[in-house]
Amino acid sequence: MAQTHKKVTIYDVARLAGVTAATVSRVINGKANVAHETRERVLKAIEELNYYPSPLASGLHSHQSNQIGVLVPFFFGEFFYKVLSHISQVIPFPYELVLYDAATPEIKTHTLQKIFGEKKLNGLIVISLPLLKEEAFLAMQSGLPLVLLDNVHPSFPSVYFDNVMGMFHATQHLIKLGHRRIALINGAHEDPFHLEVAKHRHEGYRLAFDMARIPFDPGIMFVNDWSRAGARFIAHKILKMKNRPTAIMCTSDLQAIGVLEACKEAGVAVPEEISVMGYDDMDFADFFGLTTVQQSFQTIAKIALDMLMERINQPGSKPEKVALMPTLIVRKTTRELV
Repeated sequence: MAQTHKKVTIYDVARLAGVTAATVSRVINGKANVAHETRERVLKAIEELNYYPSPLASGLHSHQSNQIGVLVPFFFGEFFYKVLSHISQVIPFPYELVLYDAATPEIKTHTLQKIFGEKKLNGLIVISLPLLKEEAFLAMQSGLPLVLLDNVHPSFPSVYFDNVMGMFHATQHLIKLGHRRIALINGAHEDPFHLEVAKHRHEGYRLAFDMARIPFDPGIMFVNDWSRAGARFIAHKILKMKNRPTAIMCTSDLQAIGVLEACKEAGVAVPEEISVMGYDDMDFADFFGLTTVQQSFQTIAKIALDMLMERINQPGSKPEKVALMPTLIVRKTTRELV
């Protein structure tokens, strides 16, 4: 006689976790009024029992209102503004855009729990923010179509800029111009959200030196908070060095503007005495004649939205990963070393 497998229910999860079915329901629906230890116990029980509540039964489709959600780490910052602007331009009728701001990792988790619990959205795009194990689990449990932009996860469609290769080509450009002492001003590798932009751009910088078989000097690698003021302060230190670098590679255009300010204040001509390079090709980069690396915000926004619409229209389609290659933009702040 064939063995039959009893379907796991919410009551089985509650029994294993030592809580009520109502508590399990609150965890599944992302309610905030559950203690952290209790939530962990419930999630562990769900995982052990391989419990998957039906999205249809939990009302996923009954409350949708033709809304596409976008979650970002913060609203200030031109990168996020550019991406959001392009998403809003290509979002198809009758969908409307709903923005969610995650100012801290705790707010990010709470916001995702709320989104997955309310089940009002038709789909969600998460920009730059890595998904924690619990968040990814809740996303899969909810059945909500989800796409990652500027980040990667094996279980979800993702589109991102190849920061390693972008920085590699930027640094390689300076090396081809004859520069060997190239200072690096990077953003912080560690941040509350565990973003990997700084790490990947540092890897690209190192790769260019390794490929050219040129030794690099850790003493001219600096980290700041991605700000113009911070880069300006560091640049003044660089410009006072006895064996001054001949070029400064910045991991953002905003940092590069701070460097240009410091050079002007110190009476150091750019690019005659020192070359300066940025990254991102923001609107102001052209005004300053800044050599930089361009990322197509329009392209990444369209691909992310196309991926999401495919997930909405064809649930269960295979998660796709698309890497976009940045483009070197040569202007007036870099020159051949003579």
